[in-house]
Amino acid sequence: MNTVGDSGKLSLSKKIAFALGQTGWSLAVFGFTELIYFFYLPPDNGKPLFKEFVYQGPVFGVFTIVGLLSAVGYFISAFMEPIVGSLSDRSTFTFGKRKTFMAMAVIPFSLVAALVFFPIKDGLHSINIFWLSATVIIAFIIKCFYTTPYNAMINEIATDEKERLRIIMMISVTYALGIGIGQTINIFMKVFEHQYPNEIIFKMCILAYSLIALILMLLPVLFVEDNSAKNNTHDEMLAAVQQTGLFDMMKEVWADKNFRVLVIVELIYWFPSKIFTVAVPYFVAALMHLDNLYTSIILYACGFGSFLLYPLIDRLVDAYGKRKIMLSAFAFLMATYLFTATIGMYKLPTAVVVFLYVILNIYPVAVLGILPMALAGDNADSNARKTGVYRNASYFGLKSFMMKIGVALTSLIFPSLLLLGKSPQHPLGVRLVAVFCIISSLLAFVVMRKYKDV
Repeated sequence: MNTVGDSGKLSLSKKIAFALGQTGWSLAVFGFTELIYFFYLPPDNGKPLFKEFVYQGPVFGVFTIVGLLSAVGYFISAFMEPIVGSLSDRSTFTFGKRKTFMAMAVIPFSLVAALVFFPIKDGLHSINIFWLSATVIIAFIIKCFYTTPYNAMINEIATDEKERLRIIMMISVTYALGIGIGQTINIFMKVFEHQYPNEIIFKMCILAYSLIALILMLLPVLFVEDNSAKNNTHDEMLAAVQQTGLFDMMKEVWADKNFRVLVIVELIYWFPSKIFTVAVPYFVAALMHLDNLYTSIILYACGFGSFLLYPLIDRLVDAYGKRKIMLSAFAFLMATYLFTATIGMYKLPTAVVVFLYVILNIYPVAVLGILPMALAGDNADSNARKTGVYRNASYFGLKSFMMKIGVALTSLIFPSLLLLGKSPQHPLGVRLVAVFCIISSLLAFVVMRKYKDV
């Protein structure tokens, strides 16, 4: 069956199958990148949510075990992304440059993502640190073999810039859907809190998420055509790609000055972007003094509100260009985290605080969920038109490399700040998290001004 219509565009059913692959991998990743803090370094609301499986105090005075492991995982993943990108661009697999890697990664990816939350000993024990270290690092490595080729497929199934933006909007929705499914863990813990221990509820949810992720990640592999081999149609172009050294492609992509500006922005803005999901439980408990169930309520509200803005963002991009809209998103982020840092310092009804927090987050969440990926695609497409060589996976691999470095630094800084206070009685650390987000949003704004729309 043909995957495209008469116009050459991917059919809606195939787009949905492709986009649901994003739901799968975002759900798998959500556990060992977001819920890992919740499970192994839970917010302090006066009642421990889980047993202590690994040491939660300071390491070397300023770090935490979970923070160090997450940072190491992201650093390793950062270097793996461009390597996998080059391997994918240079590969000659008959099943496809992209889908072969994705197919090989699906089962181990979903399995190891779950094993992160099954420590060997029930309670605090040093062997749990070794188990957590091994599973987290392996999960980060395997992830790259699915996500990097998947991102490269965006340019290869889109027929033009407008079509690419539409597909990215779809996968932005399905990415948030994966996070939304992951956030149901708070609801299940509330519903079953008097029937089962929190650890059992959490682990059963993780297993269910792993199975769902496995099924969804298979959809693009099974139902979407891999068009990567059709780009380099001439023998000389294909030979040029295959003869390029593994790291030479990365150097060529880095030489793209405009794209270099974009990936530096990528490095900077991922601190406030990651904090949006990972720190909400701490904002809810320490600053808003609410039950953890409100974490899911707030994130669902922000996600739904951002989806409603997608048509508006599409029109704003047409009117003003992607660069200006990105700048406006960073300005909104500064305002959002300024408000967050001051929650509880003045008297406002709790409902008003929650409402303002959601409203302020909607616009930057919507913009940053779409445009960075679209901009990376624009630059990859522009380079391909100039050179005749398609380096889609290398472009997205370098983008992911810089993002992972930014998130790795976040993984170090965030839990270290929490050591300064993460309870309603001592919220200093949580407030400082918001202050760091203001600073990084300002830096991203300044650097983004040097970018030029292509």
